[in-house]
Amino acid sequence: MSRFEGVYTIMPTPFKEDGKLDTASLERLSKFLLDLGVDGLVVLGVMGEAPKLSQKEQDEVIRVTVAAAGNKPVFAGSGAEGTDLAVEKSLNALSLGAAGLLVAPPPVQNDAVIFEYYRRINEAIDKPIILHDYPAATGIKMSPQLVAKLYSDLNNVKVIKLEETPSIPKISALRNLNCDISIVGGLGGMFFYEELERGANGMMTGFSYPEILVAIYKAYSSGNKKEAARIFYEASPLLRYEFQPVIGLALRKEIYKQRGAINCALVRHPGTQIDEHLKQELADILAYTKLEKVKA
Repeated sequence: MSRFEGVYTIMPTPFKEDGKLDTASLERLSKFLLDLGVDGLVVLGVMGEAPKLSQKEQDEVIRVTVAAAGNKPVFAGSGAEGTDLAVEKSLNALSLGAAGLLVAPPPVQNDAVIFEYYRRINEAIDKPIILHDYPAATGIKMSPQLVAKLYSDLNNVKVIKLEETPSIPKISALRNLNCDISIVGGLGGMFFYEELERGANGMMTGFSYPEILVAIYKAYSSGNKKEAARIFYEASPLLRYEFQPVIGLALRKEIYKQRGAINCALVRHPGTQIDEHLKQELADILAYTKLEKVKA
């Protein structure tokens, strides 16, 4: 695999009003996002409500997204609480056309156990593994030293989606270890500019205006840091508001609905739904940042 860099979107899973999987919206959303210039898509991540999907539904999400993406890569979440299950899920995702895997660590805070988990997955597959370093969701921390060892010892470990806060010092810590692993930020893009300054290679998050992240990345990569910073700081009110615990997914789905990418903003129970107060706050933020005028 060539150097992993750029902007990748973590996709929500669209549902119909009755809670059933909406494959038509999933296909439309996939094409909508790629038309905005992202470098690839990620399904069945934290934002994709994977634990609320049956295995049949998870398979369908991968199949539909891969078909809609054409020659653009689709990465699939395949972590599990059990190592054997994670291996099985990983092999299954790749058989359905995924270009690689986003793999969260097992629920055991032990470096030897975590290493063995990734070693077994690495041994079973021949596609890139993205380490999902998000302690707020997994409860597990991976030290810079462990990440560096995973990268140096396991040939398929290519990337880390670094979401341990504070993310910025951890990027520096990895680079200070001379670890050349590709680093993509997350956390809704709230620290994208600073992460690029510390040595990150891109972004992988579910921000619902990914074209803004693409513009930041392109400006920064071309050497125009002033323009990258301007775009980033102008978008910061929405970056902050959208990345809220509990209601963030509902906000993102509502925006995608308003942008015509999906039909329904439903979050599967027991997820929180958007209400009229949230819709008004969101409208105010979009008006302030002038994003209500942005067209796909």
